[in-house]
Amino acid sequence: MRNFFAALFLFLVNVATGQSPKTLYFDPASTMGAPVSRLFESVTYIPLETTKQSLFGQISRMVVTEQYFIIFDYDTQALYFFDKQGKFVKKYKDDKHTIANMRWLEKENKLYLMQINRNFRPTRQEMEELLRKPFSKSSSRYGRAVLYNLADVQKEQITEVPDFTIFLVNPVPLAPQQWVYSLMLADKSAKDSVDYELKVSDGNKTIGAYFPYAKRTASYLSDPANIDFAISDEANTLLFTRPFTYSIYQLTTDSVRNLYNIVLPFENTVPKTFFAKEFSSANELRDYKQSNPAVVWRINGIVPISNYLFFTLDYQKRDRRFLFEKSSNRFYNVNKITADSTNAFLPVIGWDFQYYDKTALYSSISSDAMFRSRNAEKHRNPVYTPLLNTYFETSKPSSNPVIIILKPLAKNK
Repeated sequence: MRNFFAALFLFLVNVATGQSPKTLYFDPASTMGAPVSRLFESVTYIPLETTKQSLFGQISRMVVTEQYFIIFDYDTQALYFFDKQGKFVKKYKDDKHTIANMRWLEKENKLYLMQINRNFRPTRQEMEELLRKPFSKSSSRYGRAVLYNLADVQKEQITEVPDFTIFLVNPVPLAPQQWVYSLMLADKSAKDSVDYELKVSDGNKTIGAYFPYAKRTASYLSDPANIDFAISDEANTLLFTRPFTYSIYQLTTDSVRNLYNIVLPFENTVPKTFFAKEFSSANELRDYKQSNPAVVWRINGIVPISNYLFFTLDYQKRDRRFLFEKSSNRFYNVNKITADSTNAFLPVIGWDFQYYDKTALYSSISSDAMFRSRNAEKHRNPVYTPLLNTYFETSKPSSNPVIIILKPLAKNK
């Protein structure tokens, strides 16, 4: 009991009070669509140069800096650097590690890479032990965190982050020497009864924690869950959402603030009985979710940009991606945003939003899809940019993917 009150005190002193969150009433079934020109000032297509050395299949992860499109392709297990005009610059591959996460640290102009050791294949028991003890020195066998200096990518100046052990929990940079991570897992035999949904670390110990839960009795976490983090346009700040709740929060180095509470229709809301139900295994929990296809288990995929807030619903429906337009309090269905003459009737969004910064959203699409779209829309007599004309004349469906850059309107039409 003493541990619980100590944990509760730590939680209370860490959560900011301040301004009340904004309540949004949202019915996903009632959302509308719009032509692309109503929501976006411009849609730009940047074909990535295709050479023998630069050819890859699909963009698994993307980071956009002032100089480069940095692409990770899972199939080739390589990083590809292209300049902002799409010209190939460099390929980098580490034969000993794969990339689990990457982030541009703008102030330092370095690429943060969380890498996994390809040769380390722990048993399930070993993996569970490492997850429960993320600061264990034995986790160094699993991977490493490195910084790739982008001042001169050809030099491959790569330095390992010292005293860093929390690889398995996929930490996200918050501030210099601060990472956040999240792993929620029920544990009936745990020595400590209380754990935290969100933790802040200096790389080898916890220095802050938020949202306590009773891990001995939280059987609805028999299948591990975690908080979903998103980049903010403010320094040393992240946005995040929590499983089984419909709020959007802001995290700084010393506080948490609730920005939005989203109210969904009853049929889409997690029932209160869910939290009291005893789940004997992860499989039983998954079966329960499958048998309740209309329930939204969480909000994730937060993308804050300009006047818009994009987000995704975790439920078993085809239309999961939505857009909240702040100035009008209007919701849009992203799947219903349609092409028009301003983007030459080409695809608006490819493989979801893969990156964003203060001014634009970045997606990508295969060349095969680009050529199929061009052929299907020829009857509309679309007008292409000189770059796209050259692309269609000199490329082919098997060429590298195309970057889609969407610049939102400051205020929709």
